[in-house]
Amino acid sequence: MITPAEIIARKNLVASARPDGTGITAAEWMQFKAGVKDRAFWVSRVESLKFVRTCRDRIADLLAGAHNKDGAVTSRAEVVSDIMRAARAAGIAGGTNRISDPGSEARANVIIDTNAGLAAGYADAMRANTYGARLAFPAQELIRIEAREVPRDWRRRWLDAGGHLYGSRMIALKGDPVWTAISRFGVPYPPFDFNSGMGVRDVSFDDAVALEVIKPDYTPPKDSPLKKFNADLRADMAFKNDGDWRMLDGMFGDQIRENGKEILWRQEAVKEAFLHKRHFELDLGVATPELLKMLPTEALRKNVEGKSFSLKSKWLPRRRDNGTNHYAHFAPEPDQPNNTPLTPDDLELLPILFREPDQVLEGKAGAFICVLHDGDGGNYCLILSPKKEIRVKTFVKLKKGVDIKAALNNEP
Repeated sequence: MITPAEIIARKNLVASARPDGTGITAAEWMQFKAGVKDRAFWVSRVESLKFVRTCRDRIADLLAGAHNKDGAVTSRAEVVSDIMRAARAAGIAGGTNRISDPGSEARANVIIDTNAGLAAGYADAMRANTYGARLAFPAQELIRIEAREVPRDWRRRWLDAGGHLYGSRMIALKGDPVWTAISRFGVPYPPFDFNSGMGVRDVSFDDAVALEVIKPDYTPPKDSPLKKFNADLRADMAFKNDGDWRMLDGMFGDQIRENGKEILWRQEAVKEAFLHKRHFELDLGVATPELLKMLPTEALRKNVEGKSFSLKSKWLPRRRDNGTNHYAHFAPEPDQPNNTPLTPDDLELLPILFREPDQVLEGKAGAFICVLHDGDGGNYCLILSPKKEIRVKTFVKLKKGVDIKAALNNEP
């Protein structure tokens, strides 16, 4: 079965801001169908994909029990610190300890609890919904697992969602729609809300019979409730009419793409096109003020300012001086000793490299090099050429200790 860390790591990075720069709130996010949210990793009102990536990757490390540079297992305190540091680096820290402040300890804890909780909740739900598990424990109970100073009225929420009480206990079969109905996130497993403190506990067959939740001859359906839930998530990614598409496009702009009446997040669309060698084209807009400040010469700044970056797949099959094409950078053994093989997942970094690079260097023939440090000493490098529009010359990952300009000025 898939692990919580794998669930987190596969999510697409999504900037939580509209094309006009206004932030998308958590309340607005909750209006979208579960399928749209399920495939995305987002932080409300945060546009910095670099910050969002730090949150996703560090939470995945925490869930996986990954070892840090010192050989110790990643701790929660370490992840909180890294998220707060990333917010400061992205210029979005407010210097308070309010939940609304992306740079606060309080916000970091909510980001971790919500995302790690949902990933663990899904993994737990998979185990709890096998046929054997539902034979022995066909129902579950909504319970408080953590105290809250001002607890929500979950009893009222349960009843309003169509749930039933057995004595004073909130119990339902595992496939009952009430579990999705009480969830702010539209999923049938905890956490059911931000910072809720609520969870579930299995109810045995005998207890369920004694409480009259089921009859003694009850047999659970063969298919797991999660099978239908996952089918519904896939259906959520289909849009029914042009009005649905215009609404989504207006909210997310170039972050979302249509593929045969199905919605794909940008990373999914590019990766799918890459894997199947299909054409893709994404408008990533004009250079950010951050990028313009980092350009090493005034001539480059004048040449780049105001030009749009259109990411087109045609750079990948373009022939290089050595007779190969740019797909060679994704081969198990790159054709240059300074390179580390790229993976299709690395394509999600292209918008970050353009919008939020760690460093920008001057290339040859009027090009410039956007650099993103990988955390282990290596560097992702995107070489861009600003002519009538900004276009990709190449995308590589250099090994630790390799001089960037020396290596890339010889790049075919």
